[in-house]
Amino acid sequence: MKITFRKYEVKLGSRTYKVLIPIPDIEDLYVVSTDATGAVILGNECSLEKFENILTVAATNKDSIIFIPSRKNELTEYLLDRWSNKDNGNDLVLLHHTIQFKRNDWKAIRSLIRKSKNENIEEIIVTKDQEGTRNLSKYWYREHKDYLDIKEQYETLFLIGSKEIFVNISIDSREVREEGRDLYVSHPGYHAHEHIDYYERRKHNKDYKDVGWSLCLDFYDRELWKR
Repeated sequence: MKITFRKYEVKLGSRTYKVLIPIPDIEDLYVVSTDATGAVILGNECSLEKFENILTVAATNKDSIIFIPSRKNELTEYLLDRWSNKDNGNDLVLLHHTIQFKRNDWKAIRSLIRKSKNENIEEIIVTKDQEGTRNLSKYWYREHKDYLDIKEQYETLFLIGSKEIFVNISIDSREVREEGRDLYVSHPGYHAHEHIDYYERRKHNKDYKDVGWSLCLDFYDRELWKR
């Protein structure tokens, strides 16, 4: 499969960032904030398949920031009433730890992209292991450093990880997509989901309890659910 991106090279101070934006936009993908440290990414079969493929691209493009402008997708009444703590959804940004990205720069980068007249088109072939599996046990060991960092700022949810992290989330997206429709039809009211926060860097408070984000990837088809 081939995915097309708009490519920008954004200069900010002494840094140059390569930003990829998938085209066309991913319809029916919602990035919803539920509270100060909680969010959910929802999509139907089509949008989750596109997200799955973009995650595969993110895994192998360590020098690129992938920007998914999902805030354009207006939240349905159901999402506003049952899920969101805000009137709008968030955009989504995927990048590797190695970019050493400063989140405070994102507002300026986004503004420069919108004003830029120097965009290029890049096509990337997606190849992936359809039988791929995840080694989830290692995320329980604190000495392991291959973690996902989750941040929210400037109406954007940032997922900062590594090749392995993005491959794992891509597999999660595939499983939610494949299971979602049948599960809902068989058990109305239930929906397939996977906890992406499983990969998050472990943090503990003074009582040694885990603290951090709650982040799920959920199946949601507004036409099927009729809401």
